[in-house]
Amino acid sequence: MLDTSSSFVCSGNSFLSIIQDDLVPWDPINNPYHKAFLTCHTVAFLTFVVSSATGNLSQVDKLWSILPTIYAWMCVVDSRTKLMACLSTCWSIRLTYNFYRRGGYTWPPWRGDEDYRWEILRRGSLGGWWTLLTNQWTMGVFNLVFISLYQNYLLLAIATPSLVAWSMAMKGMHCPIGEGGDDVTIVGAPPPLNILDGVACFLFAIFLMMEAMADNQQNSFQNKKREWKSRVATGGGGFASAIKSISSHTTFKECTDGFCQSGLFAIVRKPAYAAEQSIWISYFLFSLAANPMQYWNWSGAGFVQLCVLFQGSGWLTEQISIAKYPNYRVYQQKVPLYVPRISSVWHLLVGTKHVELNKQE
Repeated sequence: MLDTSSSFVCSGNSFLSIIQDDLVPWDPINNPYHKAFLTCHTVAFLTFVVSSATGNLSQVDKLWSILPTIYAWMCVVDSRTKLMACLSTCWSIRLTYNFYRRGGYTWPPWRGDEDYRWEILRRGSLGGWWTLLTNQWTMGVFNLVFISLYQNYLLLAIATPSLVAWSMAMKGMHCPIGEGGDDVTIVGAPPPLNILDGVACFLFAIFLMMEAMADNQQNSFQNKKREWKSRVATGGGGFASAIKSISSHTTFKECTDGFCQSGLFAIVRKPAYAAEQSIWISYFLFSLAANPMQYWNWSGAGFVQLCVLFQGSGWLTEQISIAKYPNYRVYQQKVPLYVPRISSVWHLLVGTKHVELNKQE
């Protein structure tokens, strides 16, 4: 017979039942729920202390590309959870490298570039209710509640599909499915990989490549813009030489406007943000693949919270761009924020979108 003292209670995979029934009798200490929540709160506490002591509010940013993958590897017990952890690792490597090349990591580790938006909030440049954050005590509360606690909860939340997949795998391993000869309980197996896993993997990879392309295009544009400004300012080779220094994908108008408008940026204004949201929506599909009888589960709250966050983050970035670049409002009228128009995708595929944007000026 199955040893009931260590058996996994088969009572569904809702969040409440997992915490109250499934995990406590099975393994109250070493299960990934316990380890993930402990890690999340420890990191939140440390990032708040370090950011308060140093004045650099981007401590969570340094861990943004690392923590979800740590949570994913805590859940590895079968082929599905291993696949999810490997995909998350690919995401981590790419995003960590991108953060590194932008100067996000230095020594000692609590230094490095701070997100420019935090300083803008400190100065109250946006006016309105944002001026409340010019008060150091109000900013301290904002740092504790939103930057340190909420963002760490969010990083755990987007990785929770791995927890659901782990729960379903453990149910398959520990739940009795019948009686064998001589009254021996037969234990099931983890749910096998299926078509939905393949769809989730494909979408995750596609959006990861899109995010990498967007970041590379932005990085290349910023480098070209700095080179162009340097040549104009120093007179190195004259104005004509400055124009020649711009690649075929970075037009003279983009440099004078100050922001990228070609490539993926001709389809949506924030392609990296759009891809990031899509990556974690795709990741959620693995939790549905782990239980084909469900069309939704509690881990979906992770990508929903992420999308809500990006609405606010995108709005804030847009307001800063409007104040900084006079022609940004014109760009807003032509190109959507996150969801592309079908015509925009078509123009990019046939190579005419970039030309069209310039002709309309």
